[in-house]
Amino acid sequence: MDDTKFKTGRKKTGGRKKGTPNKTTTGVKEAILRAFDQVGGEDYLVRIAEDEPRIFCSLIGRILPAEARIETRPMIDYAKMLNAAIARGEKAHAERRAALESGST
Repeated sequence: MDDTKFKTGRKKTGGRKKGTPNKTTTGVKEAILRAFDQVGGEDYLVRIAEDEPRIFCSLIGRILPAEARIETRPMIDYAKMLNAAIARGEKAHAERRAALESGST
C-alpha cells in the first residue's frame, strides 16, 4: 500500500509522456488553421490590420513570444518641440530688438 503513495524521487509511471500535445487542443488548432485558410489566409490578416488595427495588434501581442516583443517609447511631441523652439527664437529676437533700441536711444 505504501508503494502507491508519492515519494520524492519516484519515477513517473503511466499517463502521457512529457510534451505530448492534448488531442482536443490539437484538433481545435487544426480547425482554426482550416478556417483561416478558407477566409483568405494572409490577405485576411492584411484586411484585419487595415480595418481593425486594435484587434490586429492584440493578436500580435498574443502570438509573438515575449522575447520578440518590441518595447515602445512615448511618441515625441514634435508640435510641442516646435512651439518651444519658436518661443525661444521670438525671445531672442525681442532681446536683440531691445538691445538695438536701447543702444540707439
